[in-house]
Amino acid sequence: MKRKVLLFLLLLLLTVLVFVPFLLKNKKKEELKIEKVEVIDEYIVGTNPVRKAKQIRSKYSIALDNMNKDMREIDSLCGKEWLIAYKDIVSNYSYIIKPPEALYDYFTDEELDLLFHVVQAEVGDEFTFEQKVNVANVIFNRLEHERFPNKLFEILTEEQFQPIADGRYMEVKVSEDTILACEYAYMFPDTTNGSLFFDSNNTLKYEFVMNDGTHNFYKLKGEDRNE
Repeated sequence: MKRKVLLFLLLLLLTVLVFVPFLLKNKKKEELKIEKVEVIDEYIVGTNPVRKAKQIRSKYSIALDNMNKDMREIDSLCGKEWLIAYKDIVSNYSYIIKPPEALYDYFTDEELDLLFHVVQAEVGDEFTFEQKVNVANVIFNRLEHERFPNKLFEILTEEQFQPIADGRYMEVKVSEDTILACEYAYMFPDTTNGSLFFDSNNTLKYEFVMNDGTHNFYKLKGEDRNE
């Protein structure tokens, strides 16, 4: 009886010694196989032009849909609030759209600094965003008119604006509101119907166009207001 028990134990030991390493080896192979498949699949996804193009188109379409949704959500805004929201959207989706042309693409830092100071001095922060836009539009209208220089610096410095003549432009602190008003005036259609002059004391003898509550705006007599 003892011999039978010993024989059984010996056979069991041999089985363990033979089959367990084999099973462990096969398990390791399966693990390696799974890992290899995952790596290969990742490699295919990253390098296959067709699959990669589909992924890019999918992400692009989703981003465009999200951007259009954001644009629809700001439709109810206007003026400064709209511009701030619009600039945020352009910044958030700059990886799929080309930002619109802005002041900073055409004028030097020195010109822009002078522009901001002149508008700030002409229309302080006690007035509205829209009134600042109107003054900025007069400056840009002069840039495009044959009577005036075609350089922003020259338009601003030829004593055409009182704050330049009396040096007041150097005393003001430019606010973010003023900068946004200048950006808005450059990006969007003219709000003054082509005005080239403005005053606050009714002394100019040009053709009256409008009054915005702060300034009177004028054009040269005989010029078409819609040109």
